Amino acid sequence: MGSYKPSVLDLTKADFDVDAYVARLLKEKSLDDLVKEEEEMVASVRRLDSDVHQIVYENYNKFLTATNTVRKIQDEFNQLDTEMESLSSSMKNISALIGDLGGVLGDKREDILQLGSSYKVVKSLKHIFDLPSVLQSHHDERNYGEVIRLYKLASASLSQFSDVETVKRVLERSERVYKTTEEQLMEQLKNPASSTESVTNAVDLLMNIGRNRDEVHKVLLNCSQQSLQSDLRELDVNHADVLDLVDKGCGSFIPNLTLIATTHDRLFPDKQDQMLAMIKIELDAFHSLVSRVFLSSNDAKDCSIVVRALDRYYRKISTCRHVVSGLEFSKPTIDLINEVSIHEIDLSLTRIQEELRNVLNESRQALNNDSKDLAALASKIEHTFAFQVKTALANLLLFTASDVTFSALPPELFHLSFAQNAHERLLVQAFDKLLQLADDYADAKGDLRFVSPNLLLVFAFALQHLSNKSAVYLLNLCREQFALAAASDKLTSATKVTTDLKLRAQKLVRGYAERNGHEIGEHLSKGCEVLYQPSTSPSSVRSAVRRAVEESLACDQELTQLLGGESKVKETKTSRRLGAGGLEAARDSLWCERIDFHQQIHFNKASIMSAIVKVLLKIFTETIRLQTYSKFGIEQIQVDCYYLQRGLASLVADEVVVNSMVDQALSSALKRCVDPVLVHPSRLAQLCEQLPVQLGQQRTSSSLGY
Repeated sequence: MGSYKPSVLDLTKADFDVDAYVARLLKEKSLDDLVKEEEEMVASVRRLDSDVHQIVYENYNKFLTATNTVRKIQDEFNQLDTEMESLSSSMKNISALIGDLGGVLGDKREDILQLGSSYKVVKSLKHIFDLPSVLQSHHDERNYGEVIRLYKLASASLSQFSDVETVKRVLERSERVYKTTEEQLMEQLKNPASSTESVTNAVDLLMNIGRNRDEVHKVLLNCSQQSLQSDLRELDVNHADVLDLVDKGCGSFIPNLTLIATTHDRLFPDKQDQMLAMIKIELDAFHSLVSRVFLSSNDAKDCSIVVRALDRYYRKISTCRHVVSGLEFSKPTIDLINEVSIHEIDLSLTRIQEELRNVLNESRQALNNDSKDLAALASKIEHTFAFQVKTALANLLLFTASDVTFSALPPELFHLSFAQNAHERLLVQAFDKLLQLADDYADAKGDLRFVSPNLLLVFAFALQHLSNKSAVYLLNLCREQFALAAASDKLTSATKVTTDLKLRAQKLVRGYAERNGHEIGEHLSKGCEVLYQPSTSPSSVRSAVRRAVEESLACDQELTQLLGGESKVKETKTSRRLGAGGLEAARDSLWCERIDFHQQIHFNKASIMSAIVKVLLKIFTETIRLQTYSKFGIEQIQVDCYYLQRGLASLVADEVVVNSMVDQALSSALKRCVDPVLVHPSRLAQLCEQLPVQLGQQRTSSSLGY
């Protein structure tokens, strides 16, 4: 590396060698130093770009003026060349004629001199009488400067002869043309469509003829303001989207504004404050228009277009600040950047909420089909939420891209608040919206009370999976992408988010268990609500009881599909002999296990089925307590209880729960019978020997369960 000349490694030298420079950097600097070197180069390039823009705008008007001056001089030289050639030819002819006439007119020289003097006087008088026509001709040709020059020369010479009637009329006619010219200059100044050159020329001429300086300045400001307002009206009605508006505004309004400012500074350098006040008003109006269009965007998919438009607007306003001395408009622009970023966050949040509602509605429709995959539906809800959140975060990252100018702002002006909003206002709020939906479904608000209980189950498992893995991943992803490690103490913790998700999952799965338990229990109670006074001993289990067990097995099968494993019917043992006497049953009911209906439900099949079975057996027990029974009625209740015990005990985590609740039901029935006599256990087993293990069998029962 020592063989390279110093100039080869100097960026400012003509023989700078890129490869040698890069090789030197790679050898001498670490990765962090290289990244820092790149950032410094990018910052230097941006500063140079800004300086170039400033120089271009400052010299733009000077270039136009110089171009017009050169063109005018060129035209005058061409005309002068032609006139000189004509003059040379004329002089030659005159010299020849003078030589010829010298001998002829030598004797009459005195008369010729007198005649020449008289001719000059006549010619002067002719010019005087032709003055109004000449002035009018120059006026018609819009050569206002010549009109003013000739009038001033003539009026200075002829004013001493104003008592001569003819001269007086000439002066009056000339003055009318002069006044018309002055009015025309004022109209030219008032016309917003006038070019910069014509406005400058009009101001110079009006000042030359002695027009009030303040009046001319006021007219110029009004004209400039009308021109800017005309541009704003055109922008307001003629734009396709926010990017189109910014492009057109930066191509017409901003250049017009800077041109007006530079022209005004050249003509009235002592009245800059008034010009800045007018420009500030119109720039505020343009900013309001741009802000309104930015904040009227309603599609989160347009985020890239919005960021591009915002970047261009910020760059143009920054350049305008450098060109127009004394103009400071950084704060409103930075405020707009923050407002637009928050607006885009809110749009993304709304889109996430809409997609969640859509996927839940799709799941609701899918559950109406016979062939339904609960695990796939739960996974779809979880993946939809995660995908929408990651898409929203990716869109918001465009605000911090390295090629976006305002991303280089000091962190306290934009990035810190934006990053925190991305975490709190988007991500955490997205979880909150998800939790609100879970509350709505769990509370069965409005039309949601008609949804299938299976949707609550699917939703609950989606939330449970989110709390176990995806939620922490999304929170860490957001903090990593937006560099929020230093501000972690100000952010919502992952523990709070996952805890809330688990609570809502618990609420949903409890709602699933309670609704299924109520539904099965209501079907069961309808078969027991009529006063049952049979005249013979029971011959079978009532169909309502069989149906309750079948529906419980159906729930077990759905949970097996969702959680995996196999749905089995295992051997069960009764906690005591259901053939015991009435006094013994009443005594045993005192020692039944206490049933906790608000016990936490774990996300496994046995725990969920336990919650369902508790509800349906509680309803069954309460239904029994509302009736009185005969001898054969008690026998039927005993058969039904034995069947429920055998059919449901295998589905729950703890068989004691089923045994205890069935004992309570039978004990309640015994208390409602005057002369209870129970069926012998062997006969019970015979009546209930067939359990409904095949769920595909045709179910037939009356509305009362017989």
